[in-house]
Amino acid sequence: MKYDVFGLGNPLIDIILHVDDTFMTELRLEKGSMNLVDTERQKEILKKAATHQITTALGGSAANTMVMTAQLGGKTAYGGKLGKDPLGDDYQNQLIKNGVTSYLVKQEGMTGSTIILVNPDAERTMNTHLGMCQAFSKENISKEGIQNASYLYVEGYLWDTEVQQEGVITALEYAKAAETKIALSLSDSFCVERHKEKFQRLMDNYVDILFCNDQEASLMTDEIEPEEQLKKISQSVDHIVLTLGKKGSKIRCNDSIVSIDAFQTEAIDTTGAGDSFAAGYLYGITQGFTIEKAGTLAAYCAATIVGQNGPRYDGDFRECVAQYL
Repeated sequence: MKYDVFGLGNPLIDIILHVDDTFMTELRLEKGSMNLVDTERQKEILKKAATHQITTALGGSAANTMVMTAQLGGKTAYGGKLGKDPLGDDYQNQLIKNGVTSYLVKQEGMTGSTIILVNPDAERTMNTHLGMCQAFSKENISKEGIQNASYLYVEGYLWDTEVQQEGVITALEYAKAAETKIALSLSDSFCVERHKEKFQRLMDNYVDILFCNDQEASLMTDEIEPEEQLKKISQSVDHIVLTLGKKGSKIRCNDSIVSIDAFQTEAIDTTGAGDSFAAGYLYGITQGFTIEKAGTLAAYCAATIVGQNGPRYDGDFRECVAQYL
């Protein structure tokens, strides 16, 4: 089977809570951060949130992107590692139900999870226990699946363990050999701080499309202005998708820059906003859209998701965005 996009990432169950700033302060959490935690820390957070309403959903950055790309009508596949537990079974079933071909593997242990704390300003703070995600290795890579894809899409979070890094490099080599194009998401500014040099090597040697926001781009380039960020990154990558929040986005491809306006919406929860933008854009370019049309679809996808709770659209998403297809 041919895929438009094959995604690799950390398959995580999302546990979503709406909290106030006092809650964050008492738990010594920096708003907007992504924190790798152990099970005891997760238990501490959930105990404090005992009276809060909890929403759970299939999550993980690249998984969110693959699901929405499939909702738009694209053919997607997804690889990662789950634990052999009920959460892992539920995760795989949800993935398949959402139209994504599963290349997930399972191993004895816990399925990873993320407690996402959403503040009144819609900012989200993630507290992730990777579980079996961190055991994802080169033996778990499907060479055939990658060879049959137009794009391989990789999330930057996979660089948080050496075993995962080795696995992804194997996948990137398979993609290069098969002339499958490679898209990388920098994922998170804290992720960039941890792995800046490694990300730069990936950009120099593998990446065809880079997805990033202005904070991540600033850390990568030491530049503040978007135009300067694009100029510097373009020394390594020809095709850059730079999101600027309410200011829209700028896309540079082959020395041309296209500016995309953001759709105005009341932000309720920014979980999955960047993932949704990537989904809209990947769907567009794999279907032959112009960069402007793909960028506009991407912006609308992101605006739709931030206007609701959680990263998943409940309903016929293709009908929702029909005017932009």
